[in-house]
Amino acid sequence: MAEFRYKAFVSYSWSDAKWGKWLLHAIETYRTPGALIGKDGQLGPVPARLHPLFKDREEEAAGASIGQAVEHALENSEFLIVICSPRSAQSKWVNRELAWFKTHRDPAKILALIVDGTPGSGDEHECFPAALTHRVAPDMRVTDEPVDAPLAADARISGDGKRRARLKLAAAMLGVGLDELVNRDDRRRTVRTRLMVGASLALATVMSGLAWAAVVARDEADRQRAESDGLVEFMLTDLREKLEPVGRLDALDVVGQRALKYYAGQQAGSLDADSLGRRSRALHLVGEVSNIRGDSAAGLGAFRQAAATTGELLARDPGNPQRIFDHAQSVYWVGYTAYERGEPKEAEAQFREYKRLADRLVAIDPGNTDWQLEVSYADSNLGTLLLGQGRYGEAEQSFANAQRIAEAIAAKDPADLTKQIDMAQAISWTAFALERQEKIEPALALYGREHAIYVAVLAKDPGNTTARSGTGTALIGIGRLETMRGNGAKALSAMQKAVDGSIALRSAEPGNTLWTQYEVKRRYELGIAALLFGRIDLARQQLSAARPLLGGLIAKDPTNDIWNLDLAAQLDELEVRLLAGSGRHGEAIIRADHAIALLGQRKDSTDPMMRAVYASVLLVRGDMHLRAGQRALAREDWRSVDRLTAGADADLPSSLLTLRYAAARRQGNAAAAAPIRQVLDRRGWRHPAYLRELRQVY
Repeated sequence: MAEFRYKAFVSYSWSDAKWGKWLLHAIETYRTPGALIGKDGQLGPVPARLHPLFKDREEEAAGASIGQAVEHALENSEFLIVICSPRSAQSKWVNRELAWFKTHRDPAKILALIVDGTPGSGDEHECFPAALTHRVAPDMRVTDEPVDAPLAADARISGDGKRRARLKLAAAMLGVGLDELVNRDDRRRTVRTRLMVGASLALATVMSGLAWAAVVARDEADRQRAESDGLVEFMLTDLREKLEPVGRLDALDVVGQRALKYYAGQQAGSLDADSLGRRSRALHLVGEVSNIRGDSAAGLGAFRQAAATTGELLARDPGNPQRIFDHAQSVYWVGYTAYERGEPKEAEAQFREYKRLADRLVAIDPGNTDWQLEVSYADSNLGTLLLGQGRYGEAEQSFANAQRIAEAIAAKDPADLTKQIDMAQAISWTAFALERQEKIEPALALYGREHAIYVAVLAKDPGNTTARSGTGTALIGIGRLETMRGNGAKALSAMQKAVDGSIALRSAEPGNTLWTQYEVKRRYELGIAALLFGRIDLARQQLSAARPLLGGLIAKDPTNDIWNLDLAAQLDELEVRLLAGSGRHGEAIIRADHAIALLGQRKDSTDPMMRAVYASVLLVRGDMHLRAGQRALAREDWRSVDRLTAGADADLPSSLLTLRYAAARRQGNAAAAAPIRQVLDRRGWRHPAYLRELRQVY
């Protein structure tokens, strides 16, 4: 019989993580009835325990490839248990894991646990993944041919319930009959109950004798606990404030983990409000460090635990402003991490709850500047979501409100550098919303103002990493706007300074994935601008430097859509253009295919910036197909550009209109191209990509 490292691999959607945690504990702690151990079952000798189980992506090292890690674990697992819900039915990871197990292992060893939804409904309530109920081809493609679903346990109250579902799965993995386990488990529960009653009576007698000794020891224990609580408070406040500005991730991580270890042995219900507050702050610190290091799954888990803790505190004292504030912070971080992971629905729900809590704070104490700042932050978060949906006017209003609040607060205390940075960041978002609406001059003025604020902060605090990174944000924005105006020298100079600043930040703190992400993005923007202004070597340098940096990010967190989809597709776009420009048409098509596959996986198809990347790649691939004599394929790519840039001309950003204009000209559709050109000319659009298109002859 084959030996397996894992008894089972548990496959589930991240949205069902609580069920995954329950199942892992339920199966790994299950003890086979003694009378059955060693007997011959359907699968051989019946084992005493069903462990270990593979904990999906959580168990592998952060640097491992998701494909290699999962496939290695599947190969070394005797069973596959899939947690079935409408979320897992739609999960590409769950379907991929099922497909791999079906094609490489015994499909009879697949077990299902229903936790939500309706089996076989075929609609949005369907809980069975397609790979579970359909034949999988040898190439791991899920076909349309239905097959019988495997054994399913239903953990819901309306189904088997948790206890019987656990026994169903255990019976299948042990190779014994379900009735045999149920009967033995009933007898074991009866015996255990009798023992507990007897033990409780004996314990009561002993405890009465120990009570007096406990009273004497209690005072000393309280004194020691007070000292420990004071040390934890120092670690989470004063010590953190000293370590955070200088980027000491290692020390910050130790602080958070030590604090959590201190509270790990204490039940949350037994903790007083102060202790719960410290526990939530420790979880926040662990979550933030996890995010920075690229482990967004661990970060989201920590923030959700923190939100549960602060929610408990708020429920105990619902009118307390500090409790409202603390819970608002937890809610924000859950939303932010979900946003980074490409989960816009959860992000929006959490950001709107954050805004509601911030408004409550201001309603309680309108003159409190801290509460006003929370409203400012909340408006900025909502503005970011609106930007991603292309609702630029609404985003500008949200950002302008946030900026107004931040400016008023900063004006009252010009010596407070944190308030100055808050103001600069609020200005930056307003500038970006104006940039998206192509209001070039006011956007330039705001970016310049933002940059000046950061320079002033750095003159007083040269080691402030937030201000150092902020200068890059302002400079890259200035570079994009100067590109729109056709000022190549100014655009490339500003962007190069932004890249240089990112290199310095990453070099000083290599483990900070945020600095690496910024550098990759800024190198992409510099590379695209360099191409537009004929600096081909500079563009190649940016691509060569950005590729390995992005590869490192993706290896750390294969669930982060910004890294795995958006940035990866943007670097592909830059490479496609470089390959096409150097005459390597076949390689350009292959790289374009890769970019298009990535962009097709994005959950949010409304973001105009990424639609422009998508359309740009399709446009170039069409050109390459035409050069290869494949006219039908070329025309299909250009029609796809039309579909991606659909909408009324007056409502679309000029970047998308330029691509639609280019596609219309390539298809020989002068009637469609002429009105687009009129709109762009009326706007005064002088982006180099548009001017180059005007010079092309087809």
